[in-house]
Amino acid sequence: MDLKVLEPFPRAEISDGVVPVTGTVKAPSGELLGELLLWVSDGSLSALEYSWYSDEAPVGLPDPLNVTVAVER
Repeated sequence: MDLKVLEPFPRAEISDGVVPVTGTVKAPSGELLGELLLWVSDGSLSALEYSWYSDEAPVGLPDPLNVTVAVER
């Protein structure tokens, strides 16, 4: 999903590409379903990507209660 941040806003001091944070998506049963990735371009959020691990694409974004966020170091 492409994102557009409206002006005016302060730009973040971060390199273009994937933000070093991952949102792991699990089913209530604990089954690993995929991950959410945030992309940045020119100091602002530019996209949200939902990568799924099954053969069938999801029809929507996951329930936030099923997402665990981890900062990569």
